[in-house]
Amino acid sequence: MPLRVAVIADSHFHPAGLPRAEWASDRLFNARNAVAVAMVERARPDLVIHLGDVVHPIPGLPEHATALAEARATYGSLTVPLHVVPGNHDVGDKPHPWAPAPSVSDEKHATFSTWWGPPWWCVERDGVRLLAVDTPVLNSGLLLEEQQWAWLEETLRPGGPRTFVFLHYPLFLLRPDEPEHYDNVAEPARSRLLGLFARAGVEAVLCGHVHHPFWNLHRGTDHYLLPSTAFVRPGYAELGRIGPGGEFGRDDADRLGFCLLDIDDRGHRVSWIRTDGATEDHERRVPEPPPACPLGLTLRHAWDAVHDLAADGLEPFRRKRARNDLVLLAVLELGATLLRVPFDDLRSPETRERMVGLARWGLRFVLFGADPLTAEDRALVAAHADLIAAVELVVHRARLGDPLPDLPVPRWVSALGRAPAETGSHTHFAPTGFLPEESPDVAAEGVVVRIEPDVDPRVVVPALGASRIALVVLPRAGESRCFDDDQAVELRVRQAYLAAVENPGTTVILDTTVDHDRGYFPRHALLDRRGNPRRAFHSLVRWSRAAR
Repeated sequence: MPLRVAVIADSHFHPAGLPRAEWASDRLFNARNAVAVAMVERARPDLVIHLGDVVHPIPGLPEHATALAEARATYGSLTVPLHVVPGNHDVGDKPHPWAPAPSVSDEKHATFSTWWGPPWWCVERDGVRLLAVDTPVLNSGLLLEEQQWAWLEETLRPGGPRTFVFLHYPLFLLRPDEPEHYDNVAEPARSRLLGLFARAGVEAVLCGHVHHPFWNLHRGTDHYLLPSTAFVRPGYAELGRIGPGGEFGRDDADRLGFCLLDIDDRGHRVSWIRTDGATEDHERRVPEPPPACPLGLTLRHAWDAVHDLAADGLEPFRRKRARNDLVLLAVLELGATLLRVPFDDLRSPETRERMVGLARWGLRFVLFGADPLTAEDRALVAAHADLIAAVELVVHRARLGDPLPDLPVPRWVSALGRAPAETGSHTHFAPTGFLPEESPDVAAEGVVVRIEPDVDPRVVVPALGASRIALVVLPRAGESRCFDDDQAVELRVRQAYLAAVENPGTTVILDTTVDHDRGYFPRHALLDRRGNPRRAFHSLVRWSRAAR
């Protein structure tokens, strides 16, 4: 202890020279993987695990063996052990009524084992068990499947060491009871595996295949789905609220990368390391996890919304359902620990369940709203006080003298409407928050102060005091014009960051985190509507890590 595992997924090596390619980005895969391997080396892991689909040409094609040779040559530069989990491009597709490629077979497994070793395995290091499951063979009826089940039943017994499991196919995308589709494990194997994982107290499961990062929590086990080092499955571009990235979503390079699994006595952490699709190394730095970001973040868009993916492409007969977790994962990448969200998030059972899971990682929520709290609301707050940093009560200025609800968490008060000192034409957009110069007489643990874009928070925050919360508004151009000056957004975030660092006794929160690209006051922020980083995001990550 501690133990660091670098986890790579879906490298999809091509033969040298790439005899044929439908997509221009295919010609970049091998170089992208070479950069990823160089970054993995600089991360100094104890071992490397590959979650499958090592090569792109499927077994049976003449290019399969030559692509394997490319992969072996690239991974041969690793100075730590490499363990490989079989993917469908390695041993054949799972049994499926409309499988687009030949299904799994003994012969394909024999080829895999010749190159990479056994298709299932267990490695124990420092009291931690790392276990691989061959998912393509599940539900196949092959003798290999029967042998693996016997091994799993014997290995995954109660009372064993801390266990982390590595798969190619994820067990599910959204819910464990979802229908079978191209990107999950079918029944009955799914429920059987989940039962074994629960019996053995599996701490986390890491999966590949979908080329898109997701996180789920089921029965105390974290399920992580990893990005690819080569390309994005273009069907998942459907999860974004704006048009797809390059090649209709397939070459959206911002979301390419690998993960570091760090395990110690306190638990584990999965960090997404972005490679950004780079094809030249230039000694790309592998960042350590940042310290806690000094800024809180306002999430105005639904950060856990469920989307339907089109019944098309690899899934022509069914709409899969999934969340876009890119915003959530970006928050974790920043090291942010304070999220300001609408009170409705706590009222939603599905969102509340996710909030409870995130609280285990140290995230806390500020719940804001203007509706009077009901008895049910107060009961929810009491039941989940451990994940709530504060309840922000947005109160109309005419009612600021009314009694505040009694809550077991800090109460922040934010004024609704214009201050007497504010003048101007009629507007439907009533501002929230007190002005920095106001001194309201409210019986609350905190007072929310609005810092408009033309006010430098470094000037006003030092005078606010510990009971004041600085809500730093990002730049706007007007209700009908988009503010898209990313350099100005970066400067504004820099001002807020420095104000927070220099005044640790005052809470500083950005408003907002994700672009508004439609409706009123369109503006850029830290992330675009696909969940990909903008300039200010990269800078905030860099500042936080430089301060380590």
